[in-house]
Amino acid sequence: MEPSKEELSMFMHSIMDQIRKNATMSQTAFDLWFSDLHLLQIDTDKIVLATGDELKRKFLVGRCTELITKSVYDALGYEPAIEIICDVVRERNICIPTDRLVMEQEKNASPQGEETEAEEDFEKEEFHEQEALSSQGLCPEYTFENFIVGSSNQFAHACSVAVSNDPGGHHNYNPLFIYGPSGLGKTHLMYAIANRVQKMRPHMSIICTKSEDFMNELIESISKKTTGRFRDKYRKADMLLIDDIQFVSGKTSTQEEFFHTFNALYENRKQIVVTSDRPPREMFTLEERIKTRFVQGMIADVQPPEYELRLAILQKKAEKNNLNVPNNVLAFLAERLDSNIRQIEGALKKIGAVSFLSGRPITLEMVKSSIPEYFRENKPVSETVDNILEVTARKYDVTVEQILGKGRTKNIRTARNVSMYVIRKVLDLSLPAIGKMLDRDHSTVHSNIQAIEAEIQNNHRLNNEIVEIITEVKS
Repeated sequence: MEPSKEELSMFMHSIMDQIRKNATMSQTAFDLWFSDLHLLQIDTDKIVLATGDELKRKFLVGRCTELITKSVYDALGYEPAIEIICDVVRERNICIPTDRLVMEQEKNASPQGEETEAEEDFEKEEFHEQEALSSQGLCPEYTFENFIVGSSNQFAHACSVAVSNDPGGHHNYNPLFIYGPSGLGKTHLMYAIANRVQKMRPHMSIICTKSEDFMNELIESISKKTTGRFRDKYRKADMLLIDDIQFVSGKTSTQEEFFHTFNALYENRKQIVVTSDRPPREMFTLEERIKTRFVQGMIADVQPPEYELRLAILQKKAEKNNLNVPNNVLAFLAERLDSNIRQIEGALKKIGAVSFLSGRPITLEMVKSSIPEYFRENKPVSETVDNILEVTARKYDVTVEQILGKGRTKNIRTARNVSMYVIRKVLDLSLPAIGKMLDRDHSTVHSNIQAIEAEIQNNHRLNNEIVEIITEVKS
């Protein structure tokens, strides 16, 4: 039986969740290589993945085969043959408006060496087209209607609705700063605001972006000497929404540009919304003047979902994916899946994939055998921290006592910083909590983690060492 488009989408979401979880590259690199990857075919023997660019295909085949193979197994529970193809036509139809596609075809048909009028227009309008596209709801599937509210996110949801109904209209909600751990719905709320405002006020210029993209666009504008266009784009918007604002911390030029952009928008009563994985007070390398701007508005947190919300999410997701999940199975999952919404969605998608491909009905026994990785008993946090310290110490040929001590030799410093980074990544503990466990000030923990995050971008050896440590800790 051929899977429907909805089923293909469900499988692909499950696979992408695992790729995102298993990948060790930066978010920018991840978006570059995986953003347009899609599923064309799936059965018990083979799956066909497609990307819209031959260069991306070669990179995925040459550098990411192991990552994709592991992620497919984690998502589906079996190992089919995997083929990755270049699907240019499909990609163009999705990403390029018809008039742009025609223009590109005309360009390609022009005699070599001749510059056509269309080509000149294309280059002149490239920046402005990007600006126009940014004023659209980038993720239309994220709405308030499909956001499930519980006590853990009720306040953030209420603030988001208030902002969407009257953007920039009340200084108490400007800026709106939403924070909380990964996978709890911050990005969903951000895009829900943008989508509702776009629908109610189509004349408004709305920009949704990630802080890393804001930074990269700034760098590009500096190198191309187009900073004037960059500033016009952001400072003349009616509404600016930036995801993961914590990544501008420590980036001097980006913070400077963001500060002036913030002021220009705020003074003109334009709405600003930002999300972060931590509150402003824990963003230790963020300039104080920016922190002050954040706290003058509304700060709302989202917490891990309570049992009733987890159960409601499971019911809603099962219904959306046309999955027949018995009530006793839903209750079992709601009891066990207590980490975040992304974990709940990932587990349900894998159950649906296994049921579809095997033809087995969804029962309690089937669920337990299909997703055992979600039901492993969690070790006490202290035990996991001890394990991380021991594994890291062995990796760098030092002792746990040296990591916890004051020694400053290169090996000890590296082991200490890596252990902090791994604890943060594996356990998602707050910086003060990590500092308390390692007898360090939380600001020291933050700067050491940032140093590792910056170094692994270019130090492949260090990156591989960290991957090996995490793999051993989780095994």
